[in-house]
Amino acid sequence: MGEGDEKGLPREAKNPAAKPGSVAHWVTHARRRGLGMYAWALHRVTAVLVIVLALLHVLANEFGYIIPGGRFVTVDLLLFFGSYHLLNGVRVILIEASGWAARNEERLFMAVAVLTLAFVFWWAVAVGL
Repeated sequence: MGEGDEKGLPREAKNPAAKPGSVAHWVTHARRRGLGMYAWALHRVTAVLVIVLALLHVLANEFGYIIPGGRFVTVDLLLFFGSYHLLNGVRVILIEASGWAARNEERLFMAVAVLTLAFVFWWAVAVGL
């Protein structure tokens, strides 16, 4: 059958440069997924979390429901997940609109992660948790 398996699907390419002990490299590059896969998955997860936390925020502030975790759940987590979702959305728009951004997709993901953590740190210091 040559290059595929019994179902006719192409075999996953192996990266000869990947070292067996480098789990991080295997997860992100040798399996041909890249950090973009994690950015995509986190974008979907944070979208669901933002919707749920926004609903809890409205229930707590407009209808007086008592939410376990209080302000941390209804405000802080909403801002943290929302900030990642916002910045990653900008990253996706840049990738779609610019060849430079598409070539530097992984660097942009790292910038999104750093900016999100910087915002969380600033929020914790300036506002307090």
